[in-house]
Amino acid sequence: MEYLISQIAQAAARGLEPSTGRLQRSVVGAAITVIFATIALVSLFATAWFAIYERQGPVVASAWMTVVAVVLSLLAWAIVTILNRRAQRIWEEERRRIAAASSVRSGGTLLALTELPGLVKSSPVITILSVAGIAYALMKSRR
Repeated sequence: MEYLISQIAQAAARGLEPSTGRLQRSVVGAAITVIFATIALVSLFATAWFAIYERQGPVVASAWMTVVAVVLSLLAWAIVTILNRRAQRIWEEERRRIAAASSVRSGGTLLALTELPGLVKSSPVITILSVAGIAYALMKSRR
């Protein structure tokens, strides 16, 4: 029984690894980076617009800036999509590895924990009630 509780505690602690201080510093650093990158990008666009304006006029300059903005947004979207797919693949491989290890070691305890996110996604109310019931039974059995 204590093995099950220790496995649940380890799985819960694994999700809390990044400390709040580190997370706060990362968020502040990312916000400052985004602000300065936005300033640089706006400045670059203004400079390019004025350079094209002098040679070909305001309509052509605006058209070029629009095309560049669309291309950059599509590029950013493609990069984020690729990174999300890679992260999903890594997460699924880790989940499979944990499931394989759990079936060998604990007879299904970790397997149940790895399946919990899928259960929550498919039926959150029933999953929460089931987990609450199991937790209540475990606490009741310890007394």
